[in-house]
Amino acid sequence: MRIKKAAGKVYGAAMTVAEKKAMNLEIQRQLAEYDKKHATEIDALILWVLHSEFGFGEKRLRRFYDRFDKAIAELLERYVMDEDDKVWLCTYLLKQYGIDLEKWREEGGEKSFDG
Repeated sequence: MRIKKAAGKVYGAAMTVAEKKAMNLEIQRQLAEYDKKHATEIDALILWVLHSEFGFGEKRLRRFYDRFDKAIAELLERYVMDEDDKVWLCTYLLKQYGIDLEKWREEGGEKSFDG
């Protein structure tokens, strides 16, 4: 890495292609770890709502959980997309069905996650 300085102050850095690649791989690794950690919490929230609001029992929750993972994998395979595209794809398909999640969020007055 080459540090860029002017008048004794650092104002940037130039990275080599190998350094950029290594940094991007590390960022992707950390994001995957973060996603995996929080996926369990999101799964738990979905399952809890299905149980508490709609009366799903253990067997039905397990069926939903297993089918949900399988459906995501099938969608990704069908559309030949990466794992990162699954949110976009499901949002797109729901919108075609007439369900606009962004509109629902606006109507529900959802609070932002950053404060």
